[in-house]
Amino acid sequence: MNILARYIVKHYLKVFGLCLFASSGLFLVVDFFQKIGDLAAYDPGALALAGYFAFKLPSILAEIYPACSLLAVLLSLGVLARHRETLAMRACGVTTWQVAIPMLAVSAAITMVALLANLTVVPAATAQSRYINDVSIKKKAFRGFYNVNSLWFQGAEGFFNVDYFDANNRALFGLTLYEAGPEFRLDRIVEVPAARWRNDAWELDQGMVKTFTSAGEIVARNLEPGEFTVDITLDELLANRRRPSEFTLAELREQIKLMKARGLNTDGFVVDMYVKAAWPVSGLVMVLLGIPLSLRGRPRGAVARNLGVGLAVGFAYWVTMAVAVSAGRNGGMSPALAAWTANLMFSLVATSLYLGRGLR
Repeated sequence: MNILARYIVKHYLKVFGLCLFASSGLFLVVDFFQKIGDLAAYDPGALALAGYFAFKLPSILAEIYPACSLLAVLLSLGVLARHRETLAMRACGVTTWQVAIPMLAVSAAITMVALLANLTVVPAATAQSRYINDVSIKKKAFRGFYNVNSLWFQGAEGFFNVDYFDANNRALFGLTLYEAGPEFRLDRIVEVPAARWRNDAWELDQGMVKTFTSAGEIVARNLEPGEFTVDITLDELLANRRRPSEFTLAELREQIKLMKARGLNTDGFVVDMYVKAAWPVSGLVMVLLGIPLSLRGRPRGAVARNLGVGLAVGFAYWVTMAVAVSAGRNGGMSPALAAWTANLMFSLVATSLYLGRGLR
């Protein structure tokens, strides 16, 4: 790496570190003041509060990394432009690519770190932050975090198993209750095809009761109305449902495999799996796009202009990603294309700026 490349990289990393530190600090401060009133009602200890916000930090860094990458390249090159340094580079025959390659190389390395963290560290830290909030701070009884399929929980009547929890339609499918006697011998099994949350209660489809007699025989009959109730509310299921951000890549793949085996729609989970990879890569895309944008125009007012451009580009990217992901989850677009559409579109825009606007 030559002297110019080292100088550009050093300048970029300095601004990137400041952006990352300032943005994450601002997020934590805002989040703290938004939630401290609610959390204070539970009289939490200082250690629990510190742990809750500390374990939220990895997810915050993962969320703001692309925006910080864009701001860093726009501000760092904007400062160089204000000091006439980019003008001096051009006068010496330095091309846009000679400025871009060192920054892209460093950004690619940072992207790889962000990608690995998003697939491994962020899910574990997010789950731990949620556990501290529910158990250590709010003193809730820990009943486990549920996957969308194969839910197990204990109720007053016995052990419940649910094949699939559809949060969007507020329904449980494949509900089974296992009732055991004092000696933990299975007495009966209640099977209900589906249960739907209506009027603050679960409405059950016609079910079947299988009773085990002392002689070892199984007596089956239809479930009588009002004979069986589910003593867990929709809010409890939603509160304890594992979110996509809490799954590692391997866990998401396992969930998708199990859901496909049961004939369930997996579009939402497949989109989330691709987004886990696409989101960190957007940081590299932002740098690729930010370099030609920051080198355009006059040196005067470069920093302010670049800051405005950064806000506009960041908002446009977020809208594009949100619309595409929503389309993917609703089946209007293939999951892979939905996750990568924003990166592909903005990469094409960056390429047009390099090749079609006379930037050398």
